[in-house]
Amino acid sequence: MRSWKALIIAIIAFGLGATATLAQSQHEFEITPYGGTRFGGRITFNPPATYTNSANQTTTLDYIGLKSSFDYGVDVDYTIWPSFQGEFMWNRQPTELRAHDAVFGGLTDIGSANLDMYQGGILWELHGQEAKLKPFIAMGLGFTHFGTYGVLTGMNYRFAYNIGGGVKYALGSHVGLRLDVRYSPTHTTQQSGYEYDYYYGAVPVTITNKANQGQANIGVIFKF
Repeated sequence: MRSWKALIIAIIAFGLGATATLAQSQHEFEITPYGGTRFGGRITFNPPATYTNSANQTTTLDYIGLKSSFDYGVDVDYTIWPSFQGEFMWNRQPTELRAHDAVFGGLTDIGSANLDMYQGGILWELHGQEAKLKPFIAMGLGFTHFGTYGVLTGMNYRFAYNIGGGVKYALGSHVGLRLDVRYSPTHTTQQSGYEYDYYYGAVPVTITNKANQGQANIGVIFKF
């Protein structure tokens, strides 16, 4: 567990250092504070888990839903060569956790949480440097920190990645606007399953569940 966390942090640090060294354009980097929404996502339990509330009432649940809510954060992009950038993204979602009763159905609020994504990646602009309107595609990987105030134990950090794109619009030489849409899943729990093998038939495997989330944000670009 500790080794992959260290590896991810090393990749992000190395990527930012390398992109800073290789930056060659007039605007070496961009800082974009943003806000918007992050939506969807659930933490699946198979077999079902039990949850005991403050009134000492126990519920059998098969998943915890992540309530769609606003999010905010910042993107830092370094130019490696024209139209190609290295990127670091921090994104926070204050949300509510909702337990789904595996026996009787229905959702019950069980507490609040802050989900923080820390990811490093790349961004490719599809138009030239001089264009005012620049569509782009982007992707990255890193981890999500689940700050659940003790509601979820043993699940503080989980591997996460993102893929998506958007558009940048230059308002001037140092300021612009950015619209960004991403698919951003996070690995959560594991369960037992089977895969079919041609020679051996059904082979038991471990399946990693994901909180499949999306996000849509708009921000202001500051170029330096």
